[in-house]
Amino acid sequence: MSDGAEVEALLTTLKRVAATLKAEELPFALSGSFAAYARGAEASTHDVDFVVLPEDVERVVEVLTKAGMRRADTVEDWLAKVYDDDRLVDLIHRPGDRPVTREVLDRASSLKVHSVHVPVLDATDLLIMLLESFTEHECDFARPLATARSLREQADWERVYRESSHSPYAHAFLVLLERLEVIEARKETAVSKERPQYLATHLKEALAEDPRTGELGVQVHVRGDDVYLTGEVPCAQRRRKVIEVAREMVPDYQVHDELTVAHIGGRPEEERLP
Repeated sequence: MSDGAEVEALLTTLKRVAATLKAEELPFALSGSFAAYARGAEASTHDVDFVVLPEDVERVVEVLTKAGMRRADTVEDWLAKVYDDDRLVDLIHRPGDRPVTREVLDRASSLKVHSVHVPVLDATDLLIMLLESFTEHECDFARPLATARSLREQADWERVYRESSHSPYAHAFLVLLERLEVIEARKETAVSKERPQYLATHLKEALAEDPRTGELGVQVHVRGDDVYLTGEVPCAQRRRKVIEVAREMVPDYQVHDELTVAHIGGRPEEERLP
């Protein structure tokens, strides 16, 4: 099959999936290369990607199989797959270890794709997802470079930088875009933040060593401008101190309390601090 015929076949599958999910009132958005195509990039000849909510993925697969598609086995835990004849559809619910949320779907735009209107992932979310897909073994910048050129006027690049800051591969790609003058070079300042992996380590050490806390069991995760604290502490007072110290240590970050308080003989307390 020629590339043109393959694209037409994939577009037919795209419309079929979109129509089925719309009929079932299941929220979704077109993602991947066809979302980029809807926003002006080159079309794909490989597969069709959609993002769906994690809690909906089994229902999505069910309605698509009832519509005549067949489920494909996958070892990955961040997506499900179905086939429409021999055409692959990826149903992504946790890209880059970040669950798809209603906020992500709400930011999607209704765009015309091959004569039908489909919710299409926001350009910024699309680029963040693209950059987070880079790994040591999947780091070909050729097609992503073309996509970034096509979407550069549609994206919030500050958010792209911020939310992909944990990935050295994303950083390398963004530097490439700067050097090629696809995007404006970002100005570095003397108060630039630590890389997330170092900040997490330093904050965890501070919480263990500070006499107000002395907590060895608190885990620290950094994503963009957000710091998440998880683990179990012995009492509510210690919990408040942990949050207080964390906010002192990283005043430029939003600290999220996901700690639990241990109760002997009972269930952990789930109260959240403001």
